[in-house]
Amino acid sequence: MNKIKKYIILFLASGFGTGYLPFAPATWGSAVMVVAGWWLLDLPIILYLLIMIAIFLLGIIIVPTADFYFRPLLGKDWDNRPIVIDEWLGMLITYLPLFYYEKTWLNLFIGFVLFRFFDVIKFGLASRLNKIKNQWGVMLDDVFAGINSAIALFIILWLIERF
Repeated sequence: MNKIKKYIILFLASGFGTGYLPFAPATWGSAVMVVAGWWLLDLPIILYLLIMIAIFLLGIIIVPTADFYFRPLLGKDWDNRPIVIDEWLGMLITYLPLFYYEKTWLNLFIGFVLFRFFDVIKFGLASRLNKIKNQWGVMLDDVFAGINSAIALFIILWLIERF
């Protein structure tokens, strides 16, 4: 593989380099999506869903190559810390209720906190998927963390609206 292709893959897998930031790179990768979410939520929902699908497919394709390069350096097999494309997808899933409820910075922040919580605790199916040591496990555990946090965000916003 040539160097340019390698660097493009690592750049994308690391969430435009945010995965290289110290102290909780997954949190940094997720934080990027708070800002990106502000603009992406203005898109038609079909385009938003297509972007989610594209990120998922891109992750499935590039995570094995990124893992190949990170594994010898970091010693962990699969889901090495610099890989945060999965957090990007999980955050986009988290924000789906904001197509129904108001898009505010507070709601985006609540979604961010919920996603980080569910991503860390690996509740339910996310825990099982996290044990799969391939690109599917890397991507799908965050899909289900995103689903859990989207449900929680929807419930919180519904309760706020009602009371």
